[in-house]
Amino acid sequence: MEEISNNLNPNTQKVRYALLDELRGFLVLCMVVYHGLLSLYQIFGWHMADALFNFFTPVEPYFAGAFIVLSGCMCGFSRSNTKRGGLCLAFAVGVSIVTIIGSQMGLGRIDIYFGILHLLGFSMLFCGIFNFALKRVNKWVGLILSAALFIITYGIPRGYTDFVDLSGIIPLRWYSNGALFPLGITKETFFSADYFPILPWFFLFLVGYYFYHFHIIEKFSKITKPSRLRPLAFLGRHALIIYVVHQPLIYLICMPFTF
Repeated sequence: MEEISNNLNPNTQKVRYALLDELRGFLVLCMVVYHGLLSLYQIFGWHMADALFNFFTPVEPYFAGAFIVLSGCMCGFSRSNTKRGGLCLAFAVGVSIVTIIGSQMGLGRIDIYFGILHLLGFSMLFCGIFNFALKRVNKWVGLILSAALFIITYGIPRGYTDFVDLSGIIPLRWYSNGALFPLGITKETFFSADYFPILPWFFLFLVGYYFYHFHIIEKFSKITKPSRLRPLAFLGRHALIIYVVHQPLIYLICMPFTF
């Protein structure tokens, strides 16, 4: 991941915010462990891994949600969200190709069609392209509206919400259209091992985007000091690469124990 820059002053040297690196590293580690447990059971049949996977499943959306908010916040530090978004989407497409091939080869249901990398890539591109419009929105309005839209649309991938009648917004026949899965509108038979559709998760990304504009991070200079948790900071600085390569590494490490 690229260095964090301070956009408040274009002449300011690039600064590493240690706490942000550590937090991102912790969240990446949680997601890697979660996906690793799933792979260990589906591919290698380790039943203990399945038990641990089911144990951690209820909290997984909270870790993923925190990572998405943090990623939205990082948009404020980036020099080019369009570049970051394009790179992230390129990796996401590669992950999809590899996992679909792996699924066809009988490695289990590991195919990913619109995972968290797809969501982040789309969200970064959107914020990069439409930053001129997004930054005109009052930060309080943007934050509150984004949070409200996330809550309202949270049930769309399941075909219902507790707040609005979906039939008045999204015709139910759309759920039979297999091409709308990036939006969270899917057939009953749709499956993606990692699935974070644009609705509702993009709005959570925007929560982070607008949270940055309160500039809370820059006001607390202590978090710019050297990291106290260097392993987590390392994971945070290399989050994208680690997220992409962790599945192949798990496979290579565990493969000798399956014979």
